[in-house]
Amino acid sequence: MPFALIPEGYKLQKVTKLQKEAVDKFYSSKNIDSFLDGQASGELVKAVAIVVTPIVLAALAKQVDLPDFNITDFIDKQIEKIPGLDLSGINTLF
Repeated sequence: MPFALIPEGYKLQKVTKLQKEAVDKFYSSKNIDSFLDGQASGELVKAVAIVVTPIVLAALAKQVDLPDFNITDFIDKQIEKIPGLDLSGINTLF
């Protein structure tokens, strides 16, 4: 029989399967909420958007098959419309 170290003031008790699922769901929800409240989630969303958006736009452009549509020019024009966005330092990277 395995032994567990139990902090003082706590006790072990049997729980039903439904009770265990409820506790697991509660802590899973708390973990998700704490992640989404943190700074990392915003950075993750930005990173995913930066990677996924051009891929999706390129796939859509191929499906639409517009002969005179240049996705690079389209993206550049859309980026220029964003107020306060300065991309002057990016050109030196490539």
